Amino acid sequence: MGKITDMNVTNLPTGKIAANLGDAHEHLVSGILMRLGFIVGFVDIRGSPYDLFIIAFENPNGKEIVLRAQVKTIDTSISFIGGSRGGIDREYKSGVKTYKYNTSHSDIILGIDRKTLDVYLIPTRFIQKWGTSRATSKIQLLKNNWDILLNWNNVFLSNLDKQIP
Repeated sequence: MGKITDMNVTNLPTGKIAANLGDAHEHLVSGILMRLGFIVGFVDIRGSPYDLFIIAFENPNGKEIVLRAQVKTIDTSISFIGGSRGGIDREYKSGVKTYKYNTSHSDIILGIDRKTLDVYLIPTRFIQKWGTSRATSKIQLLKNNWDILLNWNNVFLSNLDKQIP
């Protein structure tokens, strides 16, 4: 009997399944957020530094805020690097296309765990003091923390940031 978290049962080549997982995870994150009651929209431009628009709130039942969200597939850590090409026809050019995400690219990074489908909600402003990746063990406070989208304000986010090792 299969599980919802099964992957690549058709044995697609590694590059092809990587591209498919990225697209699938954007849809899964969108669906999870819609089930929670958030309004979510897709960005139809490939190569954009964000994948989704999310209507979040300054505080519960407060002012609506549009957030630009980048979806990343994660395992034991999450990368904060963008611009590299995934998929079967990928071509890497060291230092040419890649960049570390910052607040000019997106407002939030949503890491979806490929094994559990848990979602890590990481405000992009948090990663400015971090390296190019972060172990999920260090950001457990952000796992499925929907309060982040319900309290998108400086006081809440600053207090949350102080609690992360």
